[in-house]
Order: sequence, then structure tokens, then C-alpha cells
Amino acid sequence: MARDKAPDSSYLGHDLIFIISQPKAGSTLLQRILAGHPDIQTSAETWLMLHPVYGIRKRGIKTDYNANLAATGVREFLDHYADGKETYRDGVRSFARTIYGSVLEKHGKRLFLDKTPRYTMIVDELYALFPQARFVFLLRNPLAILNSELHTYVKGDWQILAEFAPDLVEAPARIVAARALLGDAAQQIRYEDLVTAPETQVRQLCAYLGIDFREDMLDYSNTPAPQGRMNDPVGIHRHTRPSGDSLEKWKAMGSDGQQRHLALEYLDALGKQTVTDLGYDPVELRSTIERQALSATSKHIYPWQLAITGRERRSLRQHTAHAYFMAAQERGWLHGMLQAGKSLLARLGGGAARLAGRASK
Repeated sequence: MARDKAPDSSYLGHDLIFIISQPKAGSTLLQRILAGHPDIQTSAETWLMLHPVYGIRKRGIKTDYNANLAATGVREFLDHYADGKETYRDGVRSFARTIYGSVLEKHGKRLFLDKTPRYTMIVDELYALFPQARFVFLLRNPLAILNSELHTYVKGDWQILAEFAPDLVEAPARIVAARALLGDAAQQIRYEDLVTAPETQVRQLCAYLGIDFREDMLDYSNTPAPQGRMNDPVGIHRHTRPSGDSLEKWKAMGSDGQQRHLALEYLDALGKQTVTDLGYDPVELRSTIERQALSATSKHIYPWQLAITGRERRSLRQHTAHAYFMAAQERGWLHGMLQAGKSLLARLGGGAARLAGRASK
């Protein structure tokens, strides 16, 4: 007996708000402000829509099974036995309606705010799935974002930057493209404007979201922090209202030799056009860094390209270089050479052991 088609295609995300931004762009601040509205429910970063969207992607996902073959199998199944990709989208809409809807019902709210920075990777799919959702693009000076990453997570262990390479290098261009795609269907706000003119910015944002502006939203001291680890561990706890205290901190990177190198290389990696399209002046950002007088120099600058290359993708030479630079920065070039030698021997020894193991099978 044929089943009636479920009306999931009618759910187009009318009760969803997505904040689209890079990590460290101020999304936790904006989330906390909006969470002060009685109509809005939020949580720590959900990451909820990444798995369903990547379910039919052939690239960009790591699994215990072959993700490329899996995507091919699902697509062939949809094409031959269902109504194609739109059937999958209806299934994803049903998934989203069930989960987001249950949260709204449980907490008695009207809108769910999903703040997941990695959604920069899937904005176009989110818009295709939920054209009635509200999309808020939060932009920030890219060098301020890099500076925040360096002081919040990296803290001198330069290889950690590789974990944020997609967020730093790929996300800005994706944001620019997504803004062009959504056009007037989305709202844009700059972090710098949010912290210097919060009432103006939040009033405009509330009008876009279809909610009334409440002045007490700007004081989030009594707004509970979302539960979960996926939150800003530092900045949000320093204030109870939007503050411009951190606006100029990025400039200090110019006075440190290592951070100066990373900042200038990051601008090159983004490219002038992307920085301009984000609304910032790449020439002014570069000259501001270069004008700073060096107070901390190093003869052993850890290279940007090595920093953003993940361990699993490093060549033997890069593994050795990493060992050298980290040790040399701490105790000088001789210690760096010793550590590089140890790293090289360990890598060669490990490779020989693996070859011997294969030969014995």
C-alpha cells in the first residue's frame, strides 16, 4: 500500500536563525545578546546540520567507511528509486523540524538560534533547505580574528593553527560568496559596529528577525550561558555588555616578530579582494602591522605554511622542520638541530618498521 507523501517539504525553516561567522568573530557575544529575548532559544554550538548536509558530499568528510562510495550509493539510490536529491532534502527538513521543534516546544520559545561557526562550509545548502530561515552574517577584522586565535588556543604551539586553517583561510571567501547568494534575504553586522553602537545594531537586527527590541538584551549578566563546551572560553566572561576593549589588540601582533610574520602571511593567504569584500582595507591592515616597532624578535620564525599544514599531511621535511623551529625558539639553534635529528631518525625508523612488518606478512 502506497504511503502518503510526508509534507516535510513545507517546512522551510521559518523558526530558525543561523549566525554565520568565523570562530572568534564575536558570535558568542551576539548569541548571548539575542538569547536575552523571550522568543529566542539557543544552545552551545549544535553542529547539527553538518552531518546531514555532508551525507551526500563526496569530499571534505572523513569516515571509517569510504565516504566517496557512500555518497555515490546514496545519490544513485535517490535518483533511481526516489525523487532525486530533493527527497533527501525533505528528509533533512524532517530531521531538522523534529529536533529544533522539540527544543522550541520544550522551552516554550518561537525561534531557535543556531550558532555554529563551521556552517560557513554549508551556507548555500542551508539556504536551499531553509529559505525562510533568518541568516545573520557577522564579520570582523580578519587580523583581530587571527590574534584572538593565537592568544586563546595556539599560545605558542604554532602547529595548532592547522586545526583552524579552514576557518581562517577558507571561511572568509565562503562568507563573501554566501552573502552574494543570499543578498537581501540575509542581514549583515560587523563586530566593530556591534561593540561601539550596540543599541543601533541590535535594533536593526531585531527588525530583521521580526522581534521587538528590548533594551535589557544589551545587558546579558542575567542571561544564562548556553550549556556545553562549545562556547568562547575567554572573552564573553570579561563583560556583561558589548565592549570595545579588544578592538585595538590585534595591532600588537606587529611588535612581535613571530606574530608579525603570521599576520602578514595571513593577509597574503586571504588575498586583497577577499579582505576588501569583507569590508576591510587590506592595505591599511598591512601598513598598520608593518608600522609597529618590533619589541620581540626571533631568529627562528615558525613558517606560516608549516603552521597551517596538518600533521597528517606533512612531508618528512616538514616534520623535521617543525621539530627544529619549536626547539630553536625555546633554546636556540643547536637544540633545534638536535631535535630535528631526533625527529628525522624517529620518522625513518618508524617507516622502516612498517615496511618490515608488511614484508613479513
